[in-house]
Amino acid sequence: MAILLTALIVLALDQISKYWIVHHHVIGQLGYTGSVFDLNALRAFLAQSDVALNNSIPKDGSFIVLSFTPNDAALWGIGNGNAWAVRLLLALTSVFLLLMLFFTIRTRKKLPKLSKIIVGLLIGGSIGNLFDRIAFGYVRDMIYAKFIDFPIFNIADAAICIAIALLVFEAFFRKVGVFEVFEDEYRELFRLPTREEAERLAKERKKNRIGRFQELIPEEEEENAEPHDDGNDSADRGDGRSAD
Repeated sequence: MAILLTALIVLALDQISKYWIVHHHVIGQLGYTGSVFDLNALRAFLAQSDVALNNSIPKDGSFIVLSFTPNDAALWGIGNGNAWAVRLLLALTSVFLLLMLFFTIRTRKKLPKLSKIIVGLLIGGSIGNLFDRIAFGYVRDMIYAKFIDFPIFNIADAAICIAIALLVFEAFFRKVGVFEVFEDEYRELFRLPTREEAERLAKERKKNRIGRFQELIPEEEEENAEPHDDGNDSADRGDGRSAD
């Protein structure tokens, strides 16, 4: 329930904010009469100097500025204008989302509370941006963190970034998290050894390798070994006189 609720909240806030920034700000206040599906016309309109000056809510002097920007590039502007990069991102996002949904359905009762929130943030944010790319051919960005000059993003992006930060926290400070639960399910699904069994087998293999390596090292000669008898039966060892 926590996963579904978190994903729905993120998705609802993301889509409502995107609808508002486009239809009430760009189309309403700035007077754009074209189609929101025509990316070239929309970019040409927003590129006009008078429009660009009035395309921020609020204007100068604020830490956070709302400024609509259609983004057809990949993550952080990578592959801007490259259709193949956008298609690759769309395919990777779809695969990631399907895998996330698959393992979430199978492990929803095993996930800790924090992990459920993380999964909900990832699913909601991924669906929000995936819907934009399928419906419009671009992602509707609007939030500009002016005080750190961060690339313009949206609520879906923010949810994904928060989820990644929580994943790092979980990996360092929680014994069991999303990765561990999903890994256990993956091992069970493909009938692989459990994490505990895999760790035990790894320790045994390491111990065997060390044992074989030690067998190859020759044993050190004894420091106080007896002198070698050269076969000369002589009682004279120092003064040259024989015992008679």
